[in-house]
Amino acid sequence: MSFELVAASIADRAYVDIRSDIIFGRLSPSRRLRLDALAATYGASVSTLREILSRLSSEGLVVAEGQRGFQVAGVSAEGFQDIAALRLLLETYALPLSFAAGDLEWESRVVAAYHKLSHMEGRMLAGAQDQTELWKRYDREFHRTLIEACGSQTLLDLYDSVFDRYLRYQIVAVVFRGAAAAEEHRLLRDCALARDSSQACVVVTRHVNDCVAHTIDGSLLPQASVLTGDVGDERVPDDLLSVGEKAYRRIRTDIVFGRLLPGKKLKLDALKSDYGAGISTLREILSRLASERLVVAEGQKGFEVAPVSASNLQEIATLRQLLESRALEQSFRSGDMEWESRLVAAHHRLARMEERMAQGDRSCVEQWKQYDWQFHQALISACGSRMLIETHAAVFDKYLRYQMLALSYRGDIAAHEHTLLKESAMARDARGAAEVLSRHVSGGLEHALATGTLR
Repeated sequence: MSFELVAASIADRAYVDIRSDIIFGRLSPSRRLRLDALAATYGASVSTLREILSRLSSEGLVVAEGQRGFQVAGVSAEGFQDIAALRLLLETYALPLSFAAGDLEWESRVVAAYHKLSHMEGRMLAGAQDQTELWKRYDREFHRTLIEACGSQTLLDLYDSVFDRYLRYQIVAVVFRGAAAAEEHRLLRDCALARDSSQACVVVTRHVNDCVAHTIDGSLLPQASVLTGDVGDERVPDDLLSVGEKAYRRIRTDIVFGRLLPGKKLKLDALKSDYGAGISTLREILSRLASERLVVAEGQKGFEVAPVSASNLQEIATLRQLLESRALEQSFRSGDMEWESRLVAAHHRLARMEERMAQGDRSCVEQWKQYDWQFHQALISACGSRMLIETHAAVFDKYLRYQMLALSYRGDIAAHEHTLLKESAMARDARGAAEVLSRHVSGGLEHALATGTLR
């Protein structure tokens, strides 16, 4: 997701403008978002704005407070550390892939992006403070260009979303570390041209960590409760959801569980009847699902469910492995007895459902996959990072969609791997769990591809 999205309608323009205003601090953290005031400012109806704010809530930029309305998400030193850690995980994973695959055209884009950023940093060093927003746009463009040859659109989408939230913190705190940051950008350019990804990862790690330290040491952000232990689900209860949010969740679930098949045309009139939402609300919902790559927008031709492919499944499986491995390590380190008990319960439910699947009962496929999701979520729930859990959940949903389409069940092998994961958790053996998870994900990938249902 990029704040540079081209808006095709009033709703699209309002979404892009509000999102950009939050990221660049024009709508300040914790500010109440009054629908009537937003309608006057952004030219969209109250109902459309309500759906836009729900969408921004799912991105972590807005907080939905049930009947009390919405406010811009707050910021804290701990939140910045959380987002920075996820940015680093994604960026240091993507840099070697991009450096290995980048061609001369990519090099030229890196050089051009660095030229703009370097020029703006020179102005900042000379004392100019009136173009902070442009400086940060160039900063984002440079880092994005460094990894854009990685070969995974799924990875780039995740990185864009994370970087935008990281960027918001920098704008709020007005973080500029001067010559040190400028020199690190020069080193990153040089590493890219030399294809030295190992050194680039060292530099970018220092670059991000020093930015966070500079911000916290300077008390540029408020403190918040430190995230330790389990990160619970703070979603708004279903009975307080808007009609649009309920429809969004139902349509999304139907796509993930394969009830709306890849390539299916999504006719607004039919959706209105099936999901009980108005045409304008449905259009916003489908735009939101398009941003998640679960729906494809076809301009004037409407929308359809996103296609599937073997290459996309491989991207998703790799990202799931990356995120889940990191979260397992952190969760095993912090998990307590309550976490253990929930994990044991989640495994018990999954094991019983796997027994039914092994006996040939295919009436419980959806429930089996729901319990599979719950078990893996329980494994990482003590990692202490809401951002990591939410990002993993978004990737896991896409992985789950492929499993539902391929009806991929590996029998005793997968069940045994789940048992090993539970035992590794009890023993706090993060390394052993990562090895099991690697076999688990790669085995599921190979099994799904072998079904021949994905092209």
